Amino acid sequence: MSATTEDQWIPAGPDEALAVVEAQRSAYLKRHRVKATPVLVAWGLAWLIGYATLALSRRADYSLPLVPYLFFYGCLAAALLFTFAYIVPKVRGIRGRSSREGTYYTLAWFLGMPLSALILGRVKAFLAVLNTSQANEVASVVSNALPCLVVGVIFLMSAALWNEAVGVLGGWILLVTLVVTIVGMPWAWWIMSVAGGGGMLVAAVVAAAAESKRDA
Repeated sequence: MSATTEDQWIPAGPDEALAVVEAQRSAYLKRHRVKATPVLVAWGLAWLIGYATLALSRRADYSLPLVPYLFFYGCLAAALLFTFAYIVPKVRGIRGRSSREGTYYTLAWFLGMPLSALILGRVKAFLAVLNTSQANEVASVVSNALPCLVVGVIFLMSAALWNEAVGVLGGWILLVTLVVTIVGMPWAWWIMSVAGGGGMLVAAVVAAAAESKRDA
Protein backbone atom coordinates (compact mmCIF):
# COMPACT_ATOMS: atom_id res chain seq x y z
CA MET A 1 0.00 0.00 0.00
CA SER A 2 0.96 3.65 -0.50
CA ALA A 3 0.15 6.46 1.92
CA THR A 4 -1.46 9.81 1.15
CA THR A 5 -1.07 11.12 4.69
CA GLU A 6 0.51 9.83 7.83
CA ASP A 7 -2.75 8.15 8.99
CA GLN A 8 -4.55 7.41 5.70
CA TRP A 9 -3.61 4.58 3.40
CA ILE A 10 -4.93 3.67 -0.04
CA PRO A 11 -4.39 0.46 -2.01
CA ALA A 12 -1.43 0.51 -4.35
CA GLY A 13 -3.19 -1.59 -6.97
CA PRO A 14 -6.27 -3.68 -7.87
CA ASP A 15 -5.04 -6.74 -5.97
CA GLU A 16 -4.58 -4.83 -2.74
CA ALA A 17 -7.93 -3.08 -3.22
CA LEU A 18 -9.64 -6.44 -3.67
CA ALA A 19 -7.92 -7.76 -0.55
CA VAL A 20 -9.20 -4.77 1.45
CA VAL A 21 -12.76 -5.29 0.18
CA GLU A 22 -12.62 -9.00 1.00
CA ALA A 23 -11.27 -8.29 4.48
CA GLN A 24 -14.11 -5.84 5.14
CA ARG A 25 -16.67 -8.32 3.80
CA SER A 26 -15.31 -11.08 6.03
CA ALA A 27 -15.43 -8.79 9.06
CA TYR A 28 -19.03 -7.83 8.26
CA LEU A 29 -20.13 -11.45 7.85
CA LYS A 30 -18.40 -12.48 11.05
CA ARG A 31 -20.24 -9.76 12.95
CA HIS A 32 -23.71 -9.97 11.37
CA ARG A 33 -24.20 -13.35 9.72
CA VAL A 34 -26.68 -15.52 11.60
CA LYS A 35 -25.72 -19.16 11.31
CA ALA A 36 -28.50 -21.72 11.41
CA THR A 37 -26.50 -24.40 13.20
CA PRO A 38 -26.59 -23.06 16.80
CA VAL A 39 -30.30 -22.27 16.59
CA LEU A 40 -31.15 -25.67 15.11
CA VAL A 41 -29.16 -27.46 17.80
CA ALA A 42 -30.94 -25.51 20.55
CA TRP A 43 -34.42 -26.23 19.20
CA GLY A 44 -33.58 -29.81 18.20
CA LEU A 45 -32.49 -30.63 21.76
CA ALA A 46 -35.53 -28.83 23.19
CA TRP A 47 -37.90 -30.91 21.06
CA LEU A 48 -35.98 -34.15 21.50
CA ILE A 49 -35.86 -33.91 25.30
CA GLY A 50 -39.15 -32.08 25.84
CA TYR A 51 -41.36 -34.34 23.76
CA ALA A 52 -39.66 -37.47 25.15
CA THR A 53 -40.57 -36.23 28.63
CA LEU A 54 -44.20 -35.86 27.58
CA ALA A 55 -44.19 -39.35 26.07
CA LEU A 56 -42.78 -40.91 29.23
CA SER A 57 -45.25 -39.05 31.46
CA ARG A 58 -48.44 -39.81 29.54
CA ARG A 59 -51.27 -41.34 31.57
CA ALA A 60 -53.65 -44.03 30.40
CA ASP A 61 -56.37 -41.47 29.68
CA TYR A 62 -53.87 -39.37 27.64
CA SER A 63 -53.75 -36.63 30.24
CA LEU A 64 -50.46 -35.32 31.59
CA PRO A 65 -49.30 -34.16 35.03
CA LEU A 66 -48.38 -30.50 35.39
CA VAL A 67 -44.65 -31.00 36.02
CA PRO A 68 -43.83 -32.64 32.63
CA TYR A 69 -45.75 -29.88 30.86
CA LEU A 70 -43.77 -27.24 32.76
CA PHE A 71 -40.52 -29.02 31.90
CA PHE A 72 -41.52 -29.18 28.22
CA TYR A 73 -42.31 -25.48 28.07
CA GLY A 74 -39.12 -24.79 30.02
CA CYS A 75 -37.14 -26.53 27.26
CA LEU A 76 -38.89 -24.40 24.64
CA ALA A 77 -38.32 -21.23 26.68
CA ALA A 78 -34.61 -22.04 27.04
CA ALA A 79 -34.30 -22.52 23.27
CA LEU A 80 -36.17 -19.27 22.67
CA LEU A 81 -33.94 -17.30 25.06
CA PHE A 82 -30.84 -18.75 23.41
CA THR A 83 -32.19 -17.78 19.99
CA PHE A 84 -32.76 -14.18 21.04
CA ALA A 85 -29.39 -13.98 22.80
CA TYR A 86 -27.67 -15.23 19.65
CA ILE A 87 -29.58 -13.30 16.98
CA VAL A 88 -30.16 -9.88 18.56
CA PRO A 89 -26.45 -8.89 18.74
CA LYS A 90 -26.01 -10.08 15.15
CA VAL A 91 -28.75 -7.86 13.71
CA ARG A 92 -28.06 -4.81 15.86
CA GLY A 93 -27.06 -1.85 13.68
CA ILE A 94 -28.46 -3.26 10.42
CA ARG A 95 -30.63 -0.78 8.50
CA GLY A 96 -32.59 -0.63 5.27
CA ARG A 97 -34.36 -3.51 3.55
CA SER A 98 -32.77 -6.22 5.71
CA SER A 99 -33.98 -4.46 8.83
CA ARG A 100 -37.55 -4.23 7.51
CA GLU A 101 -37.56 -7.88 6.50
CA GLY A 102 -36.29 -8.85 9.93
CA THR A 103 -39.03 -6.77 11.57
CA TYR A 104 -41.78 -8.45 9.54
CA TYR A 105 -40.28 -11.87 10.22
CA THR A 106 -40.24 -11.15 13.96
CA LEU A 107 -43.84 -9.92 13.84
CA ALA A 108 -44.88 -13.17 12.20
CA TRP A 109 -43.57 -15.05 15.23
CA PHE A 110 -44.85 -12.63 17.86
CA LEU A 111 -48.35 -12.48 16.36
CA GLY A 112 -48.68 -16.05 15.08
CA MET A 113 -47.70 -17.81 18.29
CA PRO A 114 -49.96 -15.82 20.68
CA LEU A 115 -52.86 -16.26 18.26
CA SER A 116 -52.33 -20.01 18.20
CA ALA A 117 -52.10 -20.05 22.01
CA LEU A 118 -55.37 -18.12 22.27
CA ILE A 119 -57.16 -20.50 19.92
CA LEU A 120 -55.79 -23.49 21.81
CA GLY A 121 -56.91 -22.02 25.12
CA ARG A 122 -60.49 -21.77 23.88
CA VAL A 123 -60.46 -25.27 22.39
CA LYS A 124 -58.89 -26.89 25.46
CA ALA A 125 -61.34 -25.15 27.79
CA PHE A 126 -64.19 -26.72 25.84
CA LEU A 127 -62.58 -30.17 25.76
CA ALA A 128 -61.79 -30.03 29.49
CA VAL A 129 -65.52 -29.89 30.20
CA LEU A 130 -65.96 -33.23 28.43
CA ASN A 131 -63.13 -34.80 30.50
CA THR A 132 -62.86 -38.00 28.48
CA SER A 133 -59.83 -39.85 27.13
CA GLN A 134 -60.90 -38.94 23.59
CA ALA A 135 -61.18 -35.27 24.52
CA ASN A 136 -57.76 -35.38 26.21
CA GLU A 137 -56.22 -36.94 23.11
CA VAL A 138 -57.76 -34.34 20.81
CA ALA A 139 -56.59 -31.54 23.12
CA SER A 140 -53.02 -32.88 23.09
CA VAL A 141 -52.90 -33.41 19.32
CA VAL A 142 -54.40 -30.00 18.51
CA SER A 143 -52.12 -28.30 21.07
CA ASN A 144 -49.18 -29.72 19.16
CA ALA A 145 -50.50 -29.26 15.62
CA LEU A 146 -51.37 -25.56 15.65
CA PRO A 147 -47.99 -24.15 16.86
CA CYS A 148 -46.14 -26.53 14.54
CA LEU A 149 -48.32 -25.29 11.68
CA VAL A 150 -47.20 -21.73 12.43
CA VAL A 151 -43.53 -22.79 12.65
CA GLY A 152 -43.59 -24.79 9.43
CA VAL A 153 -45.35 -22.09 7.41
CA ILE A 154 -42.99 -19.34 8.64
CA PHE A 155 -39.98 -21.49 7.76
CA LEU A 156 -41.35 -22.11 4.28
CA MET A 157 -42.04 -18.41 3.76
CA SER A 158 -38.54 -17.48 4.93
CA ALA A 159 -37.17 -19.93 2.36
CA ALA A 160 -39.26 -18.26 -0.33
CA LEU A 161 -38.05 -14.79 0.67
CA TRP A 162 -34.35 -15.44 1.30
CA ASN A 163 -33.69 -18.75 -0.48
CA GLU A 164 -32.80 -20.36 2.84
CA ALA A 165 -32.38 -24.12 3.23
CA VAL A 166 -34.53 -23.88 6.37
CA GLY A 167 -37.51 -24.18 4.04
CA VAL A 168 -36.78 -27.90 3.73
CA LEU A 169 -36.96 -28.14 7.51
CA GLY A 170 -40.26 -26.25 7.48
CA GLY A 171 -41.70 -28.78 5.07
CA TRP A 172 -40.37 -31.61 7.22
CA ILE A 173 -42.01 -30.16 10.36
CA LEU A 174 -45.34 -29.88 8.55
CA LEU A 175 -45.03 -33.46 7.30
CA VAL A 176 -44.15 -34.81 10.76
CA THR A 177 -47.02 -32.85 12.32
CA LEU A 178 -49.40 -34.20 9.69
CA VAL A 179 -48.37 -37.76 10.54
CA VAL A 180 -48.66 -37.11 14.28
CA THR A 181 -52.12 -35.59 13.88
CA ILE A 182 -53.29 -38.63 11.93
CA VAL A 183 -51.64 -41.24 14.16
CA GLY A 184 -52.54 -39.60 17.47
CA MET A 185 -51.75 -41.19 20.80
CA PRO A 186 -49.84 -43.06 22.14
CA TRP A 187 -47.12 -42.50 19.51
CA ALA A 188 -47.56 -38.79 18.89
CA TRP A 189 -44.95 -37.47 21.34
CA TRP A 190 -42.37 -40.09 20.41
CA ILE A 191 -42.72 -39.17 16.73
CA MET A 192 -42.35 -35.47 17.56
CA SER A 193 -39.29 -36.20 19.69
CA VAL A 194 -37.44 -38.49 17.30
CA ALA A 195 -38.60 -37.22 13.88
CA GLY A 196 -39.13 -33.57 14.87
CA GLY A 197 -36.25 -32.94 17.28
CA GLY A 198 -34.00 -35.46 15.57
CA GLY A 199 -34.79 -33.91 12.20
CA MET A 200 -33.67 -30.51 13.49
CA LEU A 201 -30.40 -32.00 14.73
CA VAL A 202 -29.81 -33.62 11.33
CA ALA A 203 -30.55 -30.26 9.71
CA ALA A 204 -28.00 -28.67 12.07
CA VAL A 205 -25.32 -31.10 10.88
CA VAL A 206 -26.19 -30.39 7.23
CA ALA A 207 -26.17 -26.63 7.89
CA ALA A 208 -22.79 -26.85 9.65
CA ALA A 209 -21.30 -28.71 6.68
CA ALA A 210 -22.74 -26.16 4.24
CA GLU A 211 -21.45 -23.23 6.31
CA SER A 212 -18.00 -24.81 6.55
CA LYS A 213 -17.91 -25.32 2.77
CA ARG A 214 -19.07 -21.73 2.18
CA ASP A 215 -16.44 -20.34 4.54
CA ALA A 216 -13.74 -22.38 2.80
